[in-house]
Amino acid sequence: MQTEDFDYIVVGAGSSGAALAHRLAQRPQTSVLLLEAGKPRQNDFWVRTPLGIAKLLTNPDYVWPFQTAPQAGLGNQRIYWPRGRLPGGSSSVNGMIYVRGEPREFDHWRDLGNPGWGYADLLPYFKRMESYAGGDESQRGRTGPIGVTSLANDPQPLGGAFVKACVEAGIPATPDYNGGAYEGVSYLQLNTANGRRCGTARGYLGDSRPASLDLRTEAVALGIVLENRRAVGIDYLHGGVKRRARARAEVILSAGPIKSPQLLELSGIGDGDRLQALGIDVAHHAPGVGENLIDHLQARITFECSQRVTLNEVVSSPLRQGLMGARYLLTGRGMMATPSATAHALARADARDERPTVKIQMHHITGKDRYSRSKGAGTDPFPGFGIGLFQLRPQSRGEVHAVTRSATDDPAMDPRYLSDPADIEAMLKALRLARRVARQPALAAYVKRETRPGLNIESDDELLAYIRGCGQTSWHPIGTCKMGNDPLAVVDASLRVRGVQGLRVVDSSIMPTMPSSNTNAASIAIGEKAADLILEKHP
Repeated sequence: MQTEDFDYIVVGAGSSGAALAHRLAQRPQTSVLLLEAGKPRQNDFWVRTPLGIAKLLTNPDYVWPFQTAPQAGLGNQRIYWPRGRLPGGSSSVNGMIYVRGEPREFDHWRDLGNPGWGYADLLPYFKRMESYAGGDESQRGRTGPIGVTSLANDPQPLGGAFVKACVEAGIPATPDYNGGAYEGVSYLQLNTANGRRCGTARGYLGDSRPASLDLRTEAVALGIVLENRRAVGIDYLHGGVKRRARARAEVILSAGPIKSPQLLELSGIGDGDRLQALGIDVAHHAPGVGENLIDHLQARITFECSQRVTLNEVVSSPLRQGLMGARYLLTGRGMMATPSATAHALARADARDERPTVKIQMHHITGKDRYSRSKGAGTDPFPGFGIGLFQLRPQSRGEVHAVTRSATDDPAMDPRYLSDPADIEAMLKALRLARRVARQPALAAYVKRETRPGLNIESDDELLAYIRGCGQTSWHPIGTCKMGNDPLAVVDASLRVRGVQGLRVVDSSIMPTMPSSNTNAASIAIGEKAADLILEKHP
């Protein structure tokens, strides 16, 4: 077996891993191996073009086409769970919606026994990673590697109508939901620059990549090399050859909330009984590995639009497509510079709520499901828009576990959507809030009729049946190697795997709870913070 030596080995070049590896390699005389299972497609045109998400999410060249276990809460459907399969990971295929999270929820992480993870602790990392021209300079970064753009600078008719309608419905406007005033309605901020996607592949693995950072693509991690309960390297497959890389300092898993727990289990770190049933020798009994899986379940109500201002009519017209494309190529603006969504509200679904509980979001396209973004994929044959909705802090908990001894086999993924009654109540309230916003004068002017579920669907039982039938992932699975000090915590507040030396997990799997709304910005910040934690340990 071929063997190489590095100071650090990072498994996964996604949102957290790319940021982490870049920062580690910035230290002089520090060698970093960054393993990425996907191919180097990060500079493809449709990856760089925001509206290209339509061509990525169902293409296995760009995503791992995972499927969940049958979901009892969703009529036993298996839910499609695409995850990024290229440098930048899911930041190269996601909707680019840039939301740090709710400051109060990060403070909750701190109060759960994770010192250093409150919002004030994380703010320097959020500022360090971003380049944003607006907002309060004390709250926003100006020169970071991740470009951030506000769609308020390129307003669309439906986005503006949605913002006004939310205000009419009693939701406050917020000038900057990433700048301290989290709650409210606003145009979206995207991680884009000059109309192009700016995920971690561009921000951390592009022209500014340190020379001592070795990015190795099409390299599939097989397992962690352990010696006396210390991680000393990684076995991986590259070019059809099994190889071994050894780490002088640390091994870091940044393979994401699906693959990181699987790699731990395949390496003998997990629930002892579960591992023994698979014929895996137990290196360290850690019953929390793969537990605490959380995801946002998204439903959507849709409308036929009374004006031709949506993407539906663009999809069906080569002329409109050409005009949209020409505008984008010439100016970097217009709907091609968006993921088809333009505005959202982080709102209290009930006046008695103490903080925002749901998110509702304007989408400029409708079809049979959220992957209907082309003429042949079920896009509605009339102008249409939708309001997506989900609960911000789901209470349902699921699991991810290896089912074979092979890293090339998918683990079992079971989010157990709607298994907690509180989630059902919150989703019903979110749907009713979205309907209330659609009835306000500013947005009602664009509504010809509600097409899904239809105004004849009104009772809680009928609406719940609709949610169970149309619900899909928001692409936000987290929590499967959670941080904390309770019996199910996998890593401590320094992201070190408990009971094993020289091993950390650095990705969204360490989140103990949903940071609220979207997860990508927080995932990048985790990579930024982890770099400081690691370099402090190895001065």
